[in-house]
Amino acid sequence: MKVLNRRVAYMLVTILLAVNCMAMDSVGAAEAVHGDSPHTPVSVAGGSGHGVAAWGDGSVTAWGYNKSGQVGDGTSIHQLVPKQVAGLTDIVQVAAGDNSSFALDKNGDVWAWGDYYSPYINGDPALPHQKRGGPIKLEGLKDVASLAFVRYSGVALHKDGTATIWHPASNPDDPLKRSVKYFPVKGVKNAKSMIIAGHEALILGDDGSVGMLTVYNSFYDRFRLESEFREIKPLVTSSIAGIAADWYDVFLLHENGTVLRWNVNEKQQAPAAVKGLNDIQEIRTGSNRLFMLKNDGTVWQWKYNDPTAKPFRVKGLTGITALWGSKGYTGYATNQDGKLLAWGEETYQGSGSPNENDGNPVMVQPPLSWTANGQSVSFYGPSAIVKGKLYVPYTSVFEALGIKVNRGQSNPDPKHGNHRFPVWSFSYGGNTVSIKSSDPAVVLVNGKVTREDVSIPFLANSSMFPLELITTKLGIPMSWNKITGEVILGKTP
Repeated sequence: MKVLNRRVAYMLVTILLAVNCMAMDSVGAAEAVHGDSPHTPVSVAGGSGHGVAAWGDGSVTAWGYNKSGQVGDGTSIHQLVPKQVAGLTDIVQVAAGDNSSFALDKNGDVWAWGDYYSPYINGDPALPHQKRGGPIKLEGLKDVASLAFVRYSGVALHKDGTATIWHPASNPDDPLKRSVKYFPVKGVKNAKSMIIAGHEALILGDDGSVGMLTVYNSFYDRFRLESEFREIKPLVTSSIAGIAADWYDVFLLHENGTVLRWNVNEKQQAPAAVKGLNDIQEIRTGSNRLFMLKNDGTVWQWKYNDPTAKPFRVKGLTGITALWGSKGYTGYATNQDGKLLAWGEETYQGSGSPNENDGNPVMVQPPLSWTANGQSVSFYGPSAIVKGKLYVPYTSVFEALGIKVNRGQSNPDPKHGNHRFPVWSFSYGGNTVSIKSSDPAVVLVNGKVTREDVSIPFLANSSMFPLELITTKLGIPMSWNKITGEVILGKTP
């Protein structure tokens, strides 16, 4: 969490001074989406601490760090397990800023939520201080074919090959009021994709050429107006299959499988080939990271600004068919079975558990749906998966099941310097399960100590409780379909 907080503070200082974005997804994504399985991702993007994915059925899920509402669940509560974003249908592509999320639907409309787009909402009795707005439509963007987002600004490539940059702005008379400004990019035609690095836009043409266009007016500290654009300067004339960028570093994927590197601030005559990189079919960026998918289905990673670092193969990733990056340290990939995998050093990388952030790939969990005694249940708080078990906060399913929850305090514990520990009790049908949150935790059933190996972790600002253990000890049926995410509790009709 400290890493995320430092990153947020760093972003605020560097607003619009240097921007990054990943190469855009294929313009043909809209045509392909309906041919995919409903449970296969068609587009994935990551911010500094959150992820967002569009699926074959047109739905969107998001997860992770959520202080700005970037998960899209209407709260500012961090979510370890993905949640479905309500109100979005027929989505064909997603993108992400540091703390914001975006979705493009098949009609060419763009939706945004998170930082600058999801304001706090007052008056909610359950969430008086954590209620946030959901996705909003960006009315100034129409007929969009693909999009990408830099740290605070985005670029939309339209179906006719033209482009528009958008940027959220504050009202100088009322800083709490936000608006979105749109800047048509003059001179862009027949573009396959477009990214921004620093003050420059890099435009990949259908013919494999790459052109460079200055899009930011440093004198006025804003993006250029249509009348201020100059001619696009050629950077590479042909043979480029993909582009990606992070800050001022630009990477070009040559059609022969090699990678070229270019920095917009250095006086390079031309992009230079990166030694040792070959057989590459797809490139994406993270924070000072280049992710590469090779022709053999393996994934490689390179921390390119570290002079001692060399590209290495990411263990556990084989049979990979698609690759995505983020604004942080996380990469995403789809394997040949259609599973979405994540790896990196961030806590909320999509595994559902805070314990799986050691860089090894983990599967991004499906969103959970909850049924208690035959009735659908939803709750604001997070859920988690710890050592393969479901954990939930007390403000979740317990009330719907008729379980009474109480919090007390233990007697002085001589094994822990006579310290008193919180004791949580769950009562149902004449039985009580109590958990003393010592280390290790102690579980009592009707006052008798058991030998259960359990804990009450404090995750996403909530005390979390082992759902399966509690329901089993209380005699309440529970089933969890790990493929669909469906959790059924209690009696069924």
